[in-house]
Amino acid sequence: MLSKSNYTLVIKMTLLILFSFLFLIQLGCSAPQGVGDDTTIGDAVTTEPPATVSFAENGHSDYVVIFSMGGDSFDYAYNFTEYFAVATGISLKYKADAQIEATDDAREIVIGSTDRNSFFDVDTDGIVADGYLIKLADNRLLIYATTPSGYLRAFSAFFKQAMEIEDINNMQKPTDTTVALPENFIDAAPPSIMTEQSRTLSGHGYRTEGYTSSIYNYCTFGQSLTYHFDSPIGNAFNFYTLSYTCNQHLRGELTYTRDGKIHTEVLFLEPGDNVSFKSFCDGAVDGESVAGISSLTLTPIKAKSAQFMLIDISVADRSIPADVVYITDGKLLLGTKLSWGGGVSYLEDLADGDDSITNLLNDHDTGRLIQQSYYGINSAPYNTAKYGDNVWPYNPVQGGDQHNNHSKLIDFSLSEDGKSVYVKCQPLDWAHNNSCTPSYMENTYTIENGYIRVDNRFVDFSGYSHRSTHQELPAFYTISYLSDFVFYNGTSSWTGGELTVKRDLPFWAGNANAYFTLRSDETWGAWVAPSGYGIGVYTPNAEILLAGRYLYNGSKSANSDATNYVAPLITYKLKTLEPFEYSYYITTGSVDSIRGTFESVWRADN
Repeated sequence: MLSKSNYTLVIKMTLLILFSFLFLIQLGCSAPQGVGDDTTIGDAVTTEPPATVSFAENGHSDYVVIFSMGGDSFDYAYNFTEYFAVATGISLKYKADAQIEATDDAREIVIGSTDRNSFFDVDTDGIVADGYLIKLADNRLLIYATTPSGYLRAFSAFFKQAMEIEDINNMQKPTDTTVALPENFIDAAPPSIMTEQSRTLSGHGYRTEGYTSSIYNYCTFGQSLTYHFDSPIGNAFNFYTLSYTCNQHLRGELTYTRDGKIHTEVLFLEPGDNVSFKSFCDGAVDGESVAGISSLTLTPIKAKSAQFMLIDISVADRSIPADVVYITDGKLLLGTKLSWGGGVSYLEDLADGDDSITNLLNDHDTGRLIQQSYYGINSAPYNTAKYGDNVWPYNPVQGGDQHNNHSKLIDFSLSEDGKSVYVKCQPLDWAHNNSCTPSYMENTYTIENGYIRVDNRFVDFSGYSHRSTHQELPAFYTISYLSDFVFYNGTSSWTGGELTVKRDLPFWAGNANAYFTLRSDETWGAWVAPSGYGIGVYTPNAEILLAGRYLYNGSKSANSDATNYVAPLITYKLKTLEPFEYSYYITTGSVDSIRGTFESVWRADN
């Protein structure tokens, strides 16, 4: 019989033999496929795991995100760090390339084009539209794209490869998962949308003229780029849509047949990825139709060169409703005059109980209404004109010009519930005679909660260097009957403080006493009848209310030459190619009701 100590020794030897046998069996098994060096022991082959570069592990990273000063590089670098923090819980440092020395052994994630380009042997000229490039060189990673959607695709690809995250916009709470890529990793993607060579998505063939290079039908050009279509596009239509991707603001010339003659329509395109520009043709509001688009020529407005890809072009014959399009909630009835750029020409309070008053607004001419109007340069190279005895500045007006010519309708749409309408126009220059400005105005009118919300957008493509001046936000004209101007002139916003009432206000033009400087956030004004009933406008952040009466006669007619006016003003310098956006609110009722409605709007936003 074995002693206790000898028994224990036998057990240990038996286990050792068993484990050795199992280890030899394991060595004899086929190694998994992968990248690495094969190691042979007897007849057994094993594969080492592929070498990787780790960007984070165990909740720590010593990587720094590098961006270039100027342009959008910082925005993309910041966005990447935000995604990284959500995915890992790690807040990466980010610095401009000029702030940190570029050493060979630095651990960096480089976003876009920087002074680190020499570390990466790549050609970025072929990265167009929303394509991207990801490349790992030693411990330095490059993520490069040219557009916001390109960077979004690149970031998505990085996190999918490095962390197996399928959707970066739906990430779970951070974990300590290692973030790593194989050594010498590279991933390059072409644009997500590509057309056939010299053909749009819907099959319109073309030849291009003026480009210096073309990749995936994405053309780089300097002075101009022209698309000549193989055959004229469209028979009888009044509306067209351009789908495109580009990186600069462009002036366009679309050539088609109008009244049997070749006609060139001028248009303006904003940069974007797979975006659409939609427009009625010249003369569409007057019932005209055109035919046979033959060419499209594009010119950079300010940049020395541009990149553009025409994805598609289509035409349609859209019906244009009656001159005034109405929206209502059963209490308020608002009308936008399509032939006058979509300015508000009609506003009725259906619940006021006074049948003698219908339209509270004045629509005597294209300069009245409630509408967008802006002021810019008043010297060369702009060609000034006169309004009355005054030399007038650059002044895009939504309704039209002083000669009662109307602005061009670009697009409109009405919501299904009939409570909202969108309108886009190309405004005329007020002092000139039937001269379209190189600009677009967009309005979205929505009736909600007893008031009207108006969202405005203006883009100027003129290239002018404008001056700082008062801007009307908006220009607002009422019937003469609403004789008294009411506003809050105190310093304690929305506390029910005493209101200021101005009666017998003279004509505002040239009248220094027509400017009322606002001293609080309660930036509204109202024109009311002696009974206290009327209409008010509230523009958040307005600095001044400019108000007055013209040829006052107390008329209730919307078409009377007499009118009352108010404009919430700010001092602002228009910036060419930079959208200017703001919102304002309109309501009707007693002064207390108007004030209460606007207070509810303010409190909802603050």
